[in-house]
Amino acid sequence: MISIIVPVYNVQKFVKRCVESILNQTYSEIELIIVDDGSTDESGKICDELKEMDKRIRVIHQENRGLSAARNRGLVEATGEYITYIDSDDYVDTTYLEVLYKNAVRYQADISACGYRLVWEDHTKRSIGEENSAVNQYSGLEAAREIVANNKRSMITAWGKLYHYKLREFLLYPQGRLHEDEFVTYKVLYQAKKVVETAQPLYNYFQRGKSIMNNGYSKRRLDKVVALKEAIGFFEEKQETELATYAIKRYLLNLQIAWYRVDKYMPEEKEILKELKQEWKTIYRNHKATIMEKSSLVDKMSILVYDISPKMYGIVAEMVNKIFPYY
Repeated sequence: MISIIVPVYNVQKFVKRCVESILNQTYSEIELIIVDDGSTDESGKICDELKEMDKRIRVIHQENRGLSAARNRGLVEATGEYITYIDSDDYVDTTYLEVLYKNAVRYQADISACGYRLVWEDHTKRSIGEENSAVNQYSGLEAAREIVANNKRSMITAWGKLYHYKLREFLLYPQGRLHEDEFVTYKVLYQAKKVVETAQPLYNYFQRGKSIMNNGYSKRRLDKVVALKEAIGFFEEKQETELATYAIKRYLLNLQIAWYRVDKYMPEEKEILKELKQEWKTIYRNHKATIMEKSSLVDKMSILVYDISPKMYGIVAEMVNKIFPYY
């Protein structure tokens, strides 16, 4: 059986679409655990109504404690051999579970992943993946490397993956943090013996203006750089020198992005800007040679421009974002 965990908070317009996409799966041996995280709209009521439609659905209501706490509560309740997370404003293709499960069994993998689509409210779509059934195989170490070395988005997210239950102790998300996936996913991948990924975009990642990730910028968004710094320590502790170096480079590049976003959206936060800039200088000074060795030409240019002038970097980043929007 597959346990599907769906955290819900104030998504009355979207939760039915999400649940129906799960109930319509070609793979039917499931339990659907919906965790209503203290919704103040009609979401909780809608979930209770949906529960009456299908005996495979369980609904848990709790006080609002955030996405991570909702995922963690669902994990405690899960009884399946495999676990997957689906966010309540997203939805999945009908073969999502079947493809992930068959790949996990066929390749004896602890984690089975897929590509995804970005879907906007006007129904515009953009696939992050390919419309084919090619399957990539990785060791856990190689899969973690895809995150820290290549910033592979389909590897970073908690959703879009099927996890074997034996990894559940590593699937605890930090309560109260944004970018919670960045704190956890690389550790889970690292612990897996084998990871498989199909390029098929089977998960639909809905982009709405009022969602957390599409709502400007705030101090809480700096949780990402906290997570990336934590990753450096993780790989250093594991004596994974190459991955630690890539993690340092990724941290440096994201310090630049964080500085640019704070400068753009919160220019009054002078102390934060100063701290981010000083941290960048320290990391760059102490690891310049290894960072540049592991960097692509584009990354090198980005680093050099920021080193010359963070303001100039911000101007260039703004131009690039208009062509390749940040998701």
